[in-house]
Amino acid sequence: MKQMSKEIIVKLINVTKVYTSPGGIKTWALRGITLDIRRGEYLAVMGPSGHGKTTLLNIIGLLDRPTSGKVILDGIDVSKLNDSELAKLRNRKIGFVFQQYNLIGRMSVLENIELPLIVRGISRKKRIEMVKEALLKVGGELNWLNKKPTQLSGGQQQRVAIARAIVGNPELILADEPTGALDTASKKVILEVFERVNKVGHTIVLVTHDPTIAYCARYILHIKDGKIVKEEESDRSICILSEYT
Repeated sequence: MKQMSKEIIVKLINVTKVYTSPGGIKTWALRGITLDIRRGEYLAVMGPSGHGKTTLLNIIGLLDRPTSGKVILDGIDVSKLNDSELAKLRNRKIGFVFQQYNLIGRMSVLENIELPLIVRGISRKKRIEMVKEALLKVGGELNWLNKKPTQLSGGQQQRVAIARAIVGNPELILADEPTGALDTASKKVILEVFERVNKVGHTIVLVTHDPTIAYCARYILHIKDGKIVKEEESDRSICILSEYT
């Protein structure tokens, strides 16, 4: 990839992932993935369903361990960490955005966004300041704070989810089909949010099967049968956002 002067934040070296069924049948999700992701990049991962995109994201996000190979996050070989150490590193370095938002319905918007900060032991006063800053950064409104997620539209809920992902200022944002449940207008809003978040320095890895979403990123990684089959600089004229078409 380009931007060779930028520091590598994620390095994968010959990573494989094999799932074994109770009957002993092996399924190869990833086959020898070697990849550098540089700080500040906006990378989309494309490929057919069931070909390893989400598995790759889960391994980068320390939610799953590879069967073989190495994952190095910000200079740390994560294979040497126990589960507790992995959880602390994940909380500090990574924010997650999912297709179905994963907001907790009984909690307010404020309570949902502040969750990663509670784990860090940040004071209530400081948490509220950070939540407001994050919500405004993604184009949200402060009058959402005391609402429940179900009182918001799908696009608004996804903005809340992105605010939760960035509230602790993680260096890496991982998004798994983040626009998959949204209409076209809401998709554009969310991709504009990612654009802004990337421009202020967050590294983004976005998984999608939709070319009009993928080509809003700066670089595209194509995966098939658990292998990287192509890497390219994005042709942003394909992007769903009108300013690039």
